[in-house]
Amino acid sequence: MKKAIFLVTVTIVGCQIASSQKADHVKGGRFLKRIEYNVTGQGMTEVDNMYNLDGKSILDRILFGSINSPVEFVFSGSSEGNDEILAFRITKNSRMDSYRLEIMRMPDVKKVYNAINFLSTKVNKIVIPPELIQTISLEGRELINEHNKAVDSVKRSDDSYKPYRSESKTFRISNEFVEKLHGKMAALIDNFKAIGIPPIAFDGYEVTFRTVVENEVWSLKIHMPQKNALLMANLCRQIIMDADINKPDETKYIELLEEMDFKNHL
Repeated sequence: MKKAIFLVTVTIVGCQIASSQKADHVKGGRFLKRIEYNVTGQGMTEVDNMYNLDGKSILDRILFGSINSPVEFVFSGSSEGNDEILAFRITKNSRMDSYRLEIMRMPDVKKVYNAINFLSTKVNKIVIPPELIQTISLEGRELINEHNKAVDSVKRSDDSYKPYRSESKTFRISNEFVEKLHGKMAALIDNFKAIGIPPIAFDGYEVTFRTVVENEVWSLKIHMPQKNALLMANLCRQIIMDADINKPDETKYIELLEEMDFKNHL
């Protein structure tokens, strides 16, 4: 009986070790993985589509507006002691069958967070517990109702976020580079696996990977990424830093992408 118990224990421990070796995130920071419909309302053209923006934060809306681009990346928080917000997206010109890389840097993080806090009061409904309704004046309740009625249109309109958007730099890029980056980012999100219980941590940085796959939009937000996610995050940041000094190097990025091995863990 003792031998059987020992064998079961060894087997369980062995499986845990093997699983942790395969996982991208072992007792790491919090993460959120979402797969949703990309478009919720068909327009006359792609620009006129009503895109599913439910999974986007206020920061995402400030950076990217009201569409879901084929590839999007956001870095926010502190790295090497410096607070910064970096982002890029890849957009497609369907008429020219070409792609462009658009990068954004927002060095004044305090200003951005103040904008996020302000916008959160505009795009979120005010919920009053029933037991407190009677403590609010009739005029106050009418103001709250007016605010709540306007929230949906204010939240969806890009005009709400545009004033806080930073200037961007745009570069034409090759289809080969786009295909490689899109494929690897989709594979990273699809195969991402976490094990363990996350630590309680508030410092550090957070990254968001987002890509459109056929009729779906896939996203993965991670606090302090590890392993494959860290490799991809470092590459995305390098793309932004190189492009910021007008020296993007597609050949180098393609080589690094080809070295990444995001196998299915299932």
